[in-house]
Amino acid sequence: MFAKAIAGRAGAAKAAAIKKDSSVVRRLWHLYAKTVRPLEEQSCFSHFHYAPLSAEEVEARPQVLFLGQYSTGKTSMIRWLTGVDSPHFDIRPQPSTDKFVAIVHGDQETVINGNAAICLPQLPYQGLTSFGGTFLSNFQALVEPAEVLNQFSIVDTPGVLSGSKQTMGRDYDFVSVCQWMAERSDLILLMFDAHKLDPSDELKGVIESLRPHRDKVRCILNKADQIDAENLVRVYGALLWNVGQILRTPEVVRVYISSFWDEAYHYDYHSRLFDEDKQNLMSELQALPNTAVVRKINQMILRARVVRTHFCIASHLRSKANVSFFGKGGASQLRDLAENLPEHFAEVRKLRGLSAGDMPDIDKFRDRLEALEDVSMLPQWDRSLVDNLDATVRSEMPKLMATVGGVSIPELSTKEEPAPVGFWDRIRGVKPAPT
Repeated sequence: MFAKAIAGRAGAAKAAAIKKDSSVVRRLWHLYAKTVRPLEEQSCFSHFHYAPLSAEEVEARPQVLFLGQYSTGKTSMIRWLTGVDSPHFDIRPQPSTDKFVAIVHGDQETVINGNAAICLPQLPYQGLTSFGGTFLSNFQALVEPAEVLNQFSIVDTPGVLSGSKQTMGRDYDFVSVCQWMAERSDLILLMFDAHKLDPSDELKGVIESLRPHRDKVRCILNKADQIDAENLVRVYGALLWNVGQILRTPEVVRVYISSFWDEAYHYDYHSRLFDEDKQNLMSELQALPNTAVVRKINQMILRARVVRTHFCIASHLRSKANVSFFGKGGASQLRDLAENLPEHFAEVRKLRGLSAGDMPDIDKFRDRLEALEDVSMLPQWDRSLVDNLDATVRSEMPKLMATVGGVSIPELSTKEEPAPVGFWDRIRGVKPAPT
């Protein structure tokens, strides 16, 4: 009886937490649709940066993205994580996974091909339509009843090949798809085989695309039990150097070292380290649902900063162009703007008070600017839109964070104590002042 009562209270607490988180996510989506997306639509934000968010993406479960060269053990590790031994997990020494596979939770095992998967409102993959039908034929959703998938979804990717093989037979932009997935993932696991650390050119391109999301990147040094203790130290150092050079970050990327399957270790000198890293990785994965809402708020604030900076830049460039009476600006004007982009960036930073850390990569911005159809597609400056966005970041986002942040209130306060409401004031309907 006592155990049932405890279980009932735990269930009620979980239901209350889900209700609170759902309320926060609804409010977050409303703020995006009301203040952030209007600036995106007016400033061609999707042409320069990211596609618009959908409601399904905002409310989706946490997502873990697996990336790496072929035969690094991505699919084997996913089988180890989920405990699912499915015939759809094709594991061979040679390249086997030739599709992007979203592994999601459901009542029974089902394979849903790409065009049907993007139509499901339960899945956050509607935005993949922009990559065309050829890519969608190389995408599918695998539904499995594994309990761990109720906490987070997994995306398995084709192994990156080397040389000319890496582009043969691919009629879609592999790096762009990986970048799209990375933007919407909560954790990115970059897989390496302890026997082959040299990344191919395509893998370097993928890792470079992860720079804006490097706080989500974790490296997996797999098959570590198959090399001796002395060489393992050398391999670990080489991995840190290679990844650091590509990501261009002074911080050391977190590396999990083990062999992520249930077989016995070949060299067991570091078996304790291997077991600890397995447990630490599982702990980080299991914590994803508990911090999902906080991460969604954090990503939305980051997106709002990028949108604000882009709107300031785009409107400044529009003010420098001579748009005709009919609202058109020639290609020559776009070239002139692109050639003088460093000067324009310096001007808009000074004019709008933009931080150097918020400015986009100038070379990539120049490429997208030259690919724009017409100067008139750039927005005119609108102070009210920017003020609404600033108010959202300054006032509304902190309110949402206060709901789910879990930080206690300091005992000391600079706020005035509200005057007490007496008996006759309550009779007259006077309400107490808000604290």
